Amino acid sequence: MKCILGILCLLAWRAATAAPATDTDYISTDEFAKCSTEDDHVGDCIKDIINGLIPRLQNGNPKLKIPPYEPFLLNRTSFRYESGAVKGRISVRNVKIYGFGLYRAKEVSLKIKGDKIKLRLVGEMPKMNILGNYKADMQVNQLQLKPKGDFNVTLFDVEITTGTEGEIYRKDGKRFVRLDEIDSTPKIGDLTIKANGIFPDPELDQIALNVANQYWRDIYGIILPETRQYWQPLILRMLNESLQQIPIDQFLKE
Repeated sequence: MKCILGILCLLAWRAATAAPATDTDYISTDEFAKCSTEDDHVGDCIKDIINGLIPRLQNGNPKLKIPPYEPFLLNRTSFRYESGAVKGRISVRNVKIYGFGLYRAKEVSLKIKGDKIKLRLVGEMPKMNILGNYKADMQVNQLQLKPKGDFNVTLFDVEITTGTEGEIYRKDGKRFVRLDEIDSTPKIGDLTIKANGIFPDPELDQIALNVANQYWRDIYGIILPETRQYWQPLILRMLNESLQQIPIDQFLKE
């Protein structure tokens, strides 16, 4: 059960996928005010742009080959997990994630020195729902388990604090940002898990789910650091794919 929750935590922090833009087509922020890096309130200015773009793009943009992200679809992914007496691999398929359209930035701080940039972002979502199919090959002490079935996890009051560093580069006569490092810390207010196929007996399934839902905070505290090596690079890649489509000159004044 810990491993099932682990991959779900991994999926919860994914950002929407965006295909690289052409040389001339980029996401436009012309309707927003430009932010001055000399202004003490530059973070609030950028926050307004983020909160304006997210609902506008939730249905995708065919011209820029951006797929819809409400829901966000994930065909397949997998990861290995090992902690104490539990180890093995779990994969998920046909995953749908609902909630990204309700994401809102709460706090943004930005520092630019030459071509180097530092960004800290605190964002929140009131609710996130993740559902799909899973299959695992796990070993618990000497017990070998191969569960598979459906899962449905709901996270409430999701808050993500992300600190990142990167550099500014030029392409097509425009300035863009490429991030090199990321440190993201998610917090959730509550979580409910539904799943089947954990054990051959449905009654044992329900017992396992009752325990997981009762002690989810303890499980989450173990899972989060164990899975960080999987979802942090994923966030970094997704952010960089999105940033390729937004020239910073559209919203930042030097």
